[in-house]
Amino acid sequence: MNWKKTLFSIGIIVIILIGGLTMFNVANPKVVNQDYSLSKFTKVEIDIPTGDIVLKAGNKYHVSYSGLEKNVPKVEVKDSKLKIGFKNQITHIRLFNFKQLNSKIVIEMPKEQLESLNVDNSNGNFSADYLAVKIGDIDLSNGNIDIKDLKTKDGISFDTSRGNIRVESSNATGYDLDTSLGKITISGKKHGDSFEKNSDSRNVLEADTSLGSISVN
Repeated sequence: MNWKKTLFSIGIIVIILIGGLTMFNVANPKVVNQDYSLSKFTKVEIDIPTGDIVLKAGNKYHVSYSGLEKNVPKVEVKDSKLKIGFKNQITHIRLFNFKQLNSKIVIEMPKEQLESLNVDNSNGNFSADYLAVKIGDIDLSNGNIDIKDLKTKDGISFDTSRGNIRVESSNATGYDLDTSLGKITISGKKHGDSFEKNSDSRNVLEADTSLGSISVN
């Protein structure tokens, strides 16, 4: 009987050790930094479940990622299109140490006009110091959209379920703006929860948020 008790005790100890190691790995995930040197691209397509996206002007075509190792994205340029997506679309949300979950993708490119920009992100912000695109669509489920200098040709659409939308400068010739719970500000003037002007023109800035404010200058 003693040997059975001994084996049972050893089994309990092994289970505790394995559980402890598992909890340690969950509480202390590995954070990595990755860099991607790329060829020239004229189109951008991003489809990720989580993470902040930053577009900045530079003198090269480059992408960098910082975040959890298990969420390292797949980055490639094919037929002049930059495609970014997570290899593993299943993400796990932990209750503790939430800051470590934040990941960031930084896209650097010269100040040239993109033919198209399509972004689909479930949880994260999108920001750009300079964005020139013929036509674009940015769709976030939970995050802010912040553009400092926006230049479009055939219009752009911003959509976020929960977040603010801010465009500091744009060349849009028309506007179609809506918010369910928030306020709309155009060049410093408030316009309630809906604003439409020249919405049938070619270069319309569309913005829609369910919970957040919209600011355009």
